[in-house]
Amino acid sequence: MTGTDAQPFWLVMDIRSAASDVHSGLARFVIGLTRALVEVLASRRGQGEAKMSHVRILLIAKSEPPQWAVELIQENPSVASFWSGGPGALTPTWDKPQYIWSSRVLRWVMKWSKGQFIWIAPGNFDRPVLTRFLLPRALRSHIVQVIHDTIPIDQARSMSFFFRTQFSLLVRRTLAQFPVVCTVSEDSAQRLFRLAPRRTQPLYVLPSGVETIFGTRPRYQSAADLHSARRSFLDILYAGSGGSFQVNSNLQKPSGEELDALVRRRWIIGIGRSQKYKGWDLAEEVVHQMHSDLSEGIVLIRVGSDDDVSSKNARGNGASARKINHQNISDHKSGFRVSRSDNGVVLNIDSLPDEMLAQLYRCADLLVHPSQAEGFGFPPVEAALSGLPVVYRKGTAVDGHFRGHSFHPNFWQPIDSDNPAQWRDAIFAVLRNKSGLDEFMSDMSKAPYPRHFICQRGGGRDFRWTHAADSLLSVLFSFQQPSAQTSTPVEVVE
Repeated sequence: MTGTDAQPFWLVMDIRSAASDVHSGLARFVIGLTRALVEVLASRRGQGEAKMSHVRILLIAKSEPPQWAVELIQENPSVASFWSGGPGALTPTWDKPQYIWSSRVLRWVMKWSKGQFIWIAPGNFDRPVLTRFLLPRALRSHIVQVIHDTIPIDQARSMSFFFRTQFSLLVRRTLAQFPVVCTVSEDSAQRLFRLAPRRTQPLYVLPSGVETIFGTRPRYQSAADLHSARRSFLDILYAGSGGSFQVNSNLQKPSGEELDALVRRRWIIGIGRSQKYKGWDLAEEVVHQMHSDLSEGIVLIRVGSDDDVSSKNARGNGASARKINHQNISDHKSGFRVSRSDNGVVLNIDSLPDEMLAQLYRCADLLVHPSQAEGFGFPPVEAALSGLPVVYRKGTAVDGHFRGHSFHPNFWQPIDSDNPAQWRDAIFAVLRNKSGLDEFMSDMSKAPYPRHFICQRGGGRDFRWTHAADSLLSVLFSFQQPSAQTSTPVEVVE
């Protein structure tokens, strides 16, 4: 897998899944890994590494490049390029199914690059279809498929029948026929291996990274600083402006008294979309029960709610569904929308730019993550690296983020239950802080920044995207077609 002096060797990154929504786990993976690959290749070139001198990155999508890709190419024009996908990519004719589109484009890339390429398909449905008509068998070794999880199979009730059937078919086919398949956690690798027990090639586990914006600024040490930061956050959220975030100002904004009351509440945050397996009904039930138990009150700030809040089921004693007061906030840069319940216990936000999300982690008291399935699970590790205590569901890939950690037991709490009382007790353990968590947080404040402290105390893993890029390159440029061998189910790439 090396290029000649006359012909570049192309790593083709399919970035369709990261065109706009940078808050999904898949989009985070695509953006983080792509940026890191460009950074690592540029660095190795600068160090005179001949093996990488002709390797280039080709970003491919169905329309004009997203802003992050434009900036990446402008900063590294000798390493990164963009292609809209060729004829048909800008028309609706081949929009769906996506795998048909990628199969056709892959054949064009094969011809155009004279076979000097590897196609990296980082999305569960972005794989080319292996049929005689669309894709010759010889091209299989040119494709690296990243399968992030088995959630549509493991959590079938949360997915449509067509989606999970299609997912299962394509994932099983990929595991049976592709020589190089990667995933993002040992938990996902073990689940995928159980779907294809006859597979002889390993499933490579790439170490996902976390953006450096999370955890590289200190937490607020005084109540006055914390309240001021929260008020600034809410002002931007509700109709103000801050930095590059210009938001519509003609919306009804809570009064100053209402904002002050919200600032003084205990802030619990939950990051993730509204699929059933994410468990947000459980989180909201617990928060509503706890609200009256704290004199200052409580608010659950949900980011990634997809505006799925207009028809919540009634909770407790047959009460009618709570009225939702929708307020829309949107523009071409930040594009977020806010809604809240009539008593303000739940605040729903469609999405946030990373700068505001990082600020929210600094302002909050706790992250709750009740999801029953995660291929990697970015929010818990982002929060922990930001110095924010986490209560999460045990039994997913989140368990593997910090191995052999020396955290305070209330800083990183796994819950193996759907019992609201257990989640309530875990949350109260943080908010009421009767077990010495203050000492742990005080030690953290003495570190250069929270991320440095948590990585040291969390087992030494640094969550750098460049580590993932180095790992992938080591797989790509050392892989040879394997002969018959004994089964090697999982290989963690270091």
